[in-house]
Amino acid sequence: MKHEDIVINQENPFANCKLGREPYPNILSSIVDSYAKGFVLAINGEWGVGKTTFVKMWRQKLENEGHKTIYFNAWENDFVSEPMVGILGELKSLITSGLEKHFDSILEKAAKFSNKMIPTLAKEIAKKCVGEEFVDLIEKGAEATTALLKDEIKNYDKQKEGLKTLKDDLCDFVSQNSGGKPVVFIIDELDRCRPDYAVEVLEKVKHFFSVQGIIFVLSIDKKQLGNSIRGYYGSDRINADEYLRRFIDIEYNLPEPSIEDFCKYLYNYFIFDDFFGADIRRSHPNWRYDKELFLKLSTKLLSTKHLTLRQIEKLYAHTRLTLRTFLENQVVTPDVLFLLIYIKYYESDLYNSIKRHELSIQDFVNQISNVYANCLDEDKYERRNFITSIAGLIYLYNAANRRTIYHKPLFETPKDKDEKLKESERVLALKALYEVVETEFINEQGKIYEKYLVKNTTEEERKNYIRMPNRIITPKEEWNPFDDYIEGKCEVTVGLQEIEERLEKELNALQPGE
Repeated sequence: MKHEDIVINQENPFANCKLGREPYPNILSSIVDSYAKGFVLAINGEWGVGKTTFVKMWRQKLENEGHKTIYFNAWENDFVSEPMVGILGELKSLITSGLEKHFDSILEKAAKFSNKMIPTLAKEIAKKCVGEEFVDLIEKGAEATTALLKDEIKNYDKQKEGLKTLKDDLCDFVSQNSGGKPVVFIIDELDRCRPDYAVEVLEKVKHFFSVQGIIFVLSIDKKQLGNSIRGYYGSDRINADEYLRRFIDIEYNLPEPSIEDFCKYLYNYFIFDDFFGADIRRSHPNWRYDKELFLKLSTKLLSTKHLTLRQIEKLYAHTRLTLRTFLENQVVTPDVLFLLIYIKYYESDLYNSIKRHELSIQDFVNQISNVYANCLDEDKYERRNFITSIAGLIYLYNAANRRTIYHKPLFETPKDKDEKLKESERVLALKALYEVVETEFINEQGKIYEKYLVKNTTEEERKNYIRMPNRIITPKEEWNPFDDYIEGKCEVTVGLQEIEERLEKELNALQPGE
């Protein structure tokens, strides 16, 4: 139950935006047009707030306005030791007919400054990121490049002149291929890269590619990027903000979206009405207002806790998946269920204590009150609703401790409850395993990240990559869908397909009437 990428409408890029961000790209576009000579713009936002979707929508808007744009996912490319290769590879997309030799000249000059571009590595990297013609250049001039680099170090003045020539050529190349408007070069996911690679990208942009006609846009979580900088230099005393000011000219903090609108969107996206809107539930006086109660409580809770969009999406997806393990005519209190799922994710110690029935009823009341204290606002109606939901959770915990909890469905069904519970837990484990692996290994285009491909990894590395997700499978489970990937017989997608097939069978077995 993974949320699919939002489709970007080519004519109206923000038509499918669910976060009310349509006005923001106009502000950013005006900045781009006002400072066309070139600068570095940082779009700052925490992980999971939808930065990638936003910059991709804005990119389409810029192209509609006549700008040439480049999108570079730094995280997908940090397996390459030399960032210059990736940046030059993306710039190659600007080439118009008849200007290929001009770009080759830029490559030749850039090679002099690429101190990590040793011949054996450069050939494979260049094939992927730049093109076959650059491979020929490297093969023919590998030894000369190494010798030239040594000479450049010895001759500081010559080095400076070489850099100036490179920038002049690059500036001229951009002006001839940009259509009269500045090129917008978007670098995304920089804060998720290896610290050394992230710093290298910043340094290369600053020293080699800061020329008239190119505007760099860094889509970042500034706090996380600061952690990478401190990690790179091995000191917590590094002032990351001051360091980043060397590279960033303008900083734009992406405004927080409307949590209420996003919750409504997720409710519809995950089709909660298939459960809450079922005739059998809407006709029952105690359950006909499930939808309204669920939306009000979840919106209030998530707004107060300041969760990211990605975290909110995970909670909604987990809740919807859990509801699929219930029959339409079974007793389920959606608001209480959501409170409990939140505790599972973000109050794990409390959740484990609940599972083991370790708390007295008073201790349970105290801890629950602390968790949700800031959700109780002054509005009497909202306060009453939230307190009622908390009371429901307390009641169920007390009933479970006394083993008096009401398990019967609203109407009799042939499904055995104990067996169904076991099946439900198995479904949740499989789904969690699938989501963890897919999120980590598969990019937004549905392709495996280069760093995880069999050809780019050793068996020991693959074993380490998959170790954490494998913990989701219980020790009693003999089946492991990733054994062949670890052994190098196939890619990780084969294991994902096996999980998906097994998950579908398990879900079908849980459906009413089967």
